[in-house]
Amino acid sequence: SSNCVNLDTIAIKGFIFFCFVNFNKMSKALILALLIGCLVNILSGQDSTSKKKKFGMGCGGVELGYGQMDISKLQIFTPEGTDALSRRQLIIGGTGHAIIDKLVIGGTGFTVIGDEIKTDSNRISLSGGMGTFDFGYLIYNSSNLKIYPMVGLGGGGYGLLSTSTKNINANQISRNSGREISISHGSFIIDFSLNFNLMPAPQFNKEENSYGGFMTGLKLGYTYSLPNNDWRYSGGYISGGPKFGVNLFYLKLIIGGFGSNTK
Repeated sequence: SSNCVNLDTIAIKGFIFFCFVNFNKMSKALILALLIGCLVNILSGQDSTSKKKKFGMGCGGVELGYGQMDISKLQIFTPEGTDALSRRQLIIGGTGHAIIDKLVIGGTGFTVIGDEIKTDSNRISLSGGMGTFDFGYLIYNSSNLKIYPMVGLGGGGYGLLSTSTKNINANQISRNSGREISISHGSFIIDFSLNFNLMPAPQFNKEENSYGGFMTGLKLGYTYSLPNNDWRYSGGYISGGPKFGVNLFYLKLIIGGFGSNTK
């Protein structure tokens, strides 16, 4: 329906902006995968008037969350005497999904912002980006609440940026050019989540015989990747690095909109 299409178009515009901001942290293939997930929502909305017998819904929005991840192995990349890196992670991202009958399909992408430590001569910050194709199954469906478990498959990276904060003169640049180093670790990831989508006040479009409006929700999940020591920096590979894998427990708040062919 047109109502569903309008709502999902808004979600896609926000999602494209998110991908643009995080382009350097996520591969082109992952960003394309996430956009395809959102486009599925438009198609489900357009089919909603012709397929009355099946429940159809498109939804999308912004994700804001908090997570915990064991990053103690990254301490090796920090100067001696540096405070222990915090497990706390801030999560900012976007998501878009279509629900066709009971099948849930779409995409999710998010940035993970970790600890930042400052010393007399260095600033060390942690961050990463991840994206997944998502597949789920609707287990509870009422006019105001949808509940579904979901599995996401994709890729991502997490790393560390170390920057020297000492003032230098022009001659020191040629003698010591390595004053900033970005260290990254990429791998295949799998994401498990339980999703609660709340539509507090669905609005009925009589002409299109469809519903739409504001949507919020919660996403409780875990993102995991097999540990490996494939570390890189801007100049090549890093040997002797620790075996590390993403192990992120998280809770996300979702704010966005939805459109469906029925309550």
